[in-house]
Amino acid sequence: MALDCVVLAVVIATALTALPVSFFLNKLNLMKDSRLVLAAGALCLAGAAALPAWILRRRYRNVDFIIYVFATFCWTTVIDLFVGLELDGLVKGFMGFYIVEGEPYLNSSHGTMINYWDGTAHLLLQLSGISLFTMQESYREVGLYWVGSMVNCLLVLLGGAVLGRSDVKWSILLNVPYVIFPLIAGFRFLRERPLQARSYRRVPPITRRPLDLLFLVFFACALVLGVARGLNAIGAEIPYLRDYVITYEPYLSDPVGFPKVQMLVNMFYFGLYYLCVIDGLLNPGQLWMADWSIIQAGASAQSQFVYLASAIHPKTPKNFRAPKTGVPAAVFWGVNLLLLIVPHLFALRCFKDPDNYGRTYTVDVARPVSQPTTRQSFRTNTSKRE
Repeated sequence: MALDCVVLAVVIATALTALPVSFFLNKLNLMKDSRLVLAAGALCLAGAAALPAWILRRRYRNVDFIIYVFATFCWTTVIDLFVGLELDGLVKGFMGFYIVEGEPYLNSSHGTMINYWDGTAHLLLQLSGISLFTMQESYREVGLYWVGSMVNCLLVLLGGAVLGRSDVKWSILLNVPYVIFPLIAGFRFLRERPLQARSYRRVPPITRRPLDLLFLVFFACALVLGVARGLNAIGAEIPYLRDYVITYEPYLSDPVGFPKVQMLVNMFYFGLYYLCVIDGLLNPGQLWMADWSIIQAGASAQSQFVYLASAIHPKTPKNFRAPKTGVPAAVFWGVNLLLLIVPHLFALRCFKDPDNYGRTYTVDVARPVSQPTTRQSFRTNTSKRE
């Protein structure tokens, strides 16, 4: 089915209203009170949901809950993009009030790059999900990737806000929908996984599967590295670890809370995933792996992009920035790019072998209002025969 340009145009047009709205709010003296910033944000979010929801309900039957979320969050991604641009001094007069009275902890390299990621990657993922929905194609894979990225983003954002040096104001509650809705979407996607009988086809041992063996070695190394960097985040006094951080990853010592929280997420949550994947590679036929590989790829993309970009951002103090030359730079970029790229290659590996790792497509696709239901088609055919 062709792309529904009307729905996509309405979603994009609604998202672009974020610019005049933010410009107007920035001029109001009322926005010097964080409680009023919270109220204004909640009202704007509700207003941004109305028109896309109306057009979707007019044109489609049984619209999936996540499509409404995608359409609404497109508005907020435009807001976040302009927060990032204003933090870098590239625009002025749009989100200054929010940086001061909304979420002042965003005024850091990590906070800036989180906003850039949300204003670009999340916007593209949401528009892609809506487009696939209107084309009656599977959008579940995009949704799983988006869930992984959003959950990691919010874990680090809120954890860093609480542990950081900036004040936490009432507007932090505006992040509640971005925690709740991705979690609900993730649970629904996992619960509505395509039905599939487990394959009992004999699979060679891991030693005779060189590609899977390479993935196993990578995940084992990533697990060790994640534990080491997590121990550094909680202040463990281990000489070799301290030397590694000083030489190769000085950004982990930045006093802002974000990189430390990201390392704790890597140790506890990514680490658990690595253990499960190692077991899945040793014992093929576990159908959960394809779904979770996509979630992990989204989380890895968000975490590594923000981490790498923040480590070289001008807002980061010079002594905490990534090394620029020599072996330290090669180690820093090599390790972190592997942590970015390999999870995507593994997700592709799982996607290519659904019998052993599971299927990921959307079970129920969109039904336009203009398209007759099965019951209506049956009645039409019956009346024609009579």
